[in-house]
Amino acid sequence: MSKILIVDDEKKQRDILDYILKKEGFETVTAATAEEALKLFSSNEIDVVITDLKLPKMDGLSLMKEILTISPDTSVIIITGHGSIDSAVSAIKQGAFDYITKPLQRDSVISLAKKAFERTSLLKERSFLSSRLNSHEHLQGLIGEHPAFKEVIKTILKIAPFDATVLITGESGTGKELVAKAIHNVSPRREKPFVAINCAAIPENLIESELFGYSPGAFTGATTKKKGLFEAADGGTILLDEIGELPLNTQAKILRILQEKEIMPLGAIKPIKVDTRVIAATNVNLESKIKEGKFRADLYYRLNIFSIRLPALRERSSDIPLLMNHFLDKYKYLAGGKTKFFSTDAIKLFIDYPWYGNIRELEATVQKAILYSEGEAITKSDILPFLDNRPSESYQAFKEPSLNSKPLDEIEKELIIKAMEQSDWKMSKACKILGITYRTLQYRLGKYGIKPPQNTPNG
Repeated sequence: MSKILIVDDEKKQRDILDYILKKEGFETVTAATAEEALKLFSSNEIDVVITDLKLPKMDGLSLMKEILTISPDTSVIIITGHGSIDSAVSAIKQGAFDYITKPLQRDSVISLAKKAFERTSLLKERSFLSSRLNSHEHLQGLIGEHPAFKEVIKTILKIAPFDATVLITGESGTGKELVAKAIHNVSPRREKPFVAINCAAIPENLIESELFGYSPGAFTGATTKKKGLFEAADGGTILLDEIGELPLNTQAKILRILQEKEIMPLGAIKPIKVDTRVIAATNVNLESKIKEGKFRADLYYRLNIFSIRLPALRERSSDIPLLMNHFLDKYKYLAGGKTKFFSTDAIKLFIDYPWYGNIRELEATVQKAILYSEGEAITKSDILPFLDNRPSESYQAFKEPSLNSKPLDEIEKELIIKAMEQSDWKMSKACKILGITYRTLQYRLGKYGIKPPQNTPNG
């Protein structure tokens, strides 16, 4: 959790600042010297530093330079007397966020601290998103310039920092697993495991042992302990692909995991705590399945905190030439050393074709075309034998669900308000519910103008 570091060699001044800021809901640490402050800064997540200009040995200005070298996004507030305002102005020119003069006024301290937190939050969020966006490896395979696809990328970057569940919908072959990986790769969980499971590919009698694991003696043949996929993904992300195919009794257990953050392996006596972000994906209309009694409504709404609908390839046909060339380069080894390119009539054919199998079908077609075409140019006649204009079963089965049509910002605001209400407006508890840091919550409360009801204790 983020903190404010208070640095002042006068104990009374430190205690006053500590009291004012803690009462306002900030978490604080204090130091009497610059040397002590640097040690605390290196061992805590500090967003704001409030330091007196005059300190023994290393002064406040030197301390500020050291801190900004370590963390340029940190906001440093300088405390100064009326006779040292010139020094404070000089500090601002060298990177300080602002200064405040003695004697300190409570309202001024609180107002400046909130502004400093907001600034640091914005800078860190911008740096985080920028670094992830500019890192090709984290968005690998997500190729497209169509506005609908750019909106998908924008949504990935926006929801990744949250730990809330995500439901990805779209026809087969649109890239749902790639999107799930991208969410994981640009999230704070990116150093932990990403585990994907196709719920439709595992026999019903094995699905629970795969997901939750089992203890020795749980059933005939269970001689050793087996770790389930939820436990294997602990600290990271699990993708439940084709979640609509899960049996109802397993759906109930998934719902419990989302609510209690624990699993019960088969044959186990005690549950195991797991910290796993759940992303679900489906190529069928879950709302229709709910009406048919084949999918739990409570699980659907719990999974659909955030949602991403992937457009079918025919809905963004302007991206097809980009994808053609991407796969042409990816599978160039199939050309046996020849340089291949697509002719104009081949490109037109690709653009006009409905691609009911979406990107997966396009990729397979490019592979075959490279392998079987004889000349350097891949022509329309080289491609036609590999095309099938019949809609696939998955296309026939998929109908776009009537997903929550609210803007993402509105959903985010509602999510934060619910978390604050559930935690009795205690920010530390709300942070745990949302899976975000104190500084991020502080920023978003200000962004959306969320305030507690009157007579609610601060926290």
